[in-house]
Amino acid sequence: MQTRSIEVSQLYTLIRDTTRLTGVQAKILDHMQIALQCASDISKSQVYLCARGKNEDISVILAAIKPSYTHGSTFFKQGDTFLVDDLAIVENVFSTGRKVVGRKVLDQGREIAVTAYPIVDNAGQPFAVVCFASSSLKQQQVLTDTANLALQVPFAVNDYYSIRPQDGVLIVDATGRIIYANDMADDLYLVLDKEVVDQKDIIGHTIVKFPLVEQVRKTGRPAFSDEVSENMTLSAWGLPIISGGRVVRTVLVLTDVTAIREKERQILVKDSVIKEIHHRVKNSLNTIAGMLRMQARRAKDEDTKDALKRAVSRILGISQIHDILANQSGDKIDMDLLLDKICKLSIDSLTLCPVDVVREKGNMPLIVNSEKAVPLAIATNELIHNAIDHGFNQLDRGTLIVGTAVEGGRLHVYIKNNGHPLPDDFGTKTFDLGLQIVRNLAEIELKGQFELKNEDSMVVADIYCPLALMEA
Repeated sequence: MQTRSIEVSQLYTLIRDTTRLTGVQAKILDHMQIALQCASDISKSQVYLCARGKNEDISVILAAIKPSYTHGSTFFKQGDTFLVDDLAIVENVFSTGRKVVGRKVLDQGREIAVTAYPIVDNAGQPFAVVCFASSSLKQQQVLTDTANLALQVPFAVNDYYSIRPQDGVLIVDATGRIIYANDMADDLYLVLDKEVVDQKDIIGHTIVKFPLVEQVRKTGRPAFSDEVSENMTLSAWGLPIISGGRVVRTVLVLTDVTAIREKERQILVKDSVIKEIHHRVKNSLNTIAGMLRMQARRAKDEDTKDALKRAVSRILGISQIHDILANQSGDKIDMDLLLDKICKLSIDSLTLCPVDVVREKGNMPLIVNSEKAVPLAIATNELIHNAIDHGFNQLDRGTLIVGTAVEGGRLHVYIKNNGHPLPDDFGTKTFDLGLQIVRNLAEIELKGQFELKNEDSMVVADIYCPLALMEA
């Protein structure tokens, strides 16, 4: 929307500074420019909006558009001015109020074909001219006529489709008769309509079975659909050409999307299989956790009970990760959402004293690759458990801070607690099994680093890993 407002401002400024057009006339041109790109694509020509300048001996180029599939610059630029004699075709349109077909010689001696149409106001008076200019001297009038009509009733920007060289383009009249088809359309349309297989040319053939064309005619609105024939899928876009309040023509664009749709189908199947795997893994882990709970209740040794309890918590943490993965689409995951659930699970299942959990997040969602999210989540889950088990042991209350940040191209996950500080002789050699697991995950799986230290009356655990690796 912002880009659109800039274009409008430029057009209005140019009209105000260089022409005598009224506000109503300027609004007509502004509305028309929405469809200029589509008109250029349909006509296979450069399109120019022209008007007389404040000095009526001068013609001004108010807009200049070239087909979206072409390179290079336009023959003329927005804001260019010409003497009336230098743009005689434009002056002829003003004089006659009718379409004019002719040619113009450029400064380099190059000749171009030009078809110009009047733009009239509510009183029926021509106040501007739209010119279709092509380097091909065999300019097809059915294309320029259709493109000019398309400018008269523009639709919203998002309703248009940028035509590409590989697209098949057909133009159908009000009766369904094909009045234009490019070479690609000849091949693609034959896939949908077997009745014209034996015909050398589909021009003149009447479309009888094409739901999209009927839909466009009835609604008077552009529309998209997929048309399937045997082993081929065609994407179709229909643009109604409206004149006198009715659809007089339909521009039909066909694109072979067979390979794209097959790839999309494969992705959906793969996504469903992956979701099912995560779901089954989650259920299996929950079953294992249940069995360990039963074993813990029967254990008589307190150390054994604690070990089994810790194992259950780890398993449930991993199960939670797979539960989230089973309920998402694609291979990306919101890391902050995952940490929210891990924190809740850990607090609900482990804490023996009240714990205030503080979640610190960045301004933007932290979306990471699901394969890398799993080891990071396991490591974070282990550090949360460690903080609860050791930091808050025998305390009346505690504060746990779990946060994420992006710093200098690295993802930083940190866990802080205000519980018991680390002993003075604490070091990597004193890591228990849980901390060893965290270090291996951070350094080996995530190609990062892990730190655990006392800092400002809190115990701080930091995991750093390359952001590029996490997003890949």
